[in-house]
Amino acid sequence: MSLLYLEASNRFYVSKDNQEIAEMTFTRIGENKATIDHTYIDPNYRGQGIADKLLNLVVKTLQQENREIIPLCSFAVKKLVK
Repeated sequence: MSLLYLEASNRFYVSKDNQEIAEMTFTRIGENKATIDHTYIDPNYRGQGIADKLLNLVVKTLQQENREIIPLCSFAVKKLVK
């Protein structure tokens, strides 16, 4: 079965065979900011670009809301801070 990328309250997650294998959480702050708090990928699925896809979904969502993104988790910091 393929991977399903899903959205829930303040997070995106990945499901395979009805099991959650990855997630990225974020917190909206006030009217115009948000943090990316946490990224987890099941060790069996690391290195397949899943975290990058989750990050793209989160960033796209928060940009559509015109929010400044403040990366807090190490993965988001590595990808977003230049």
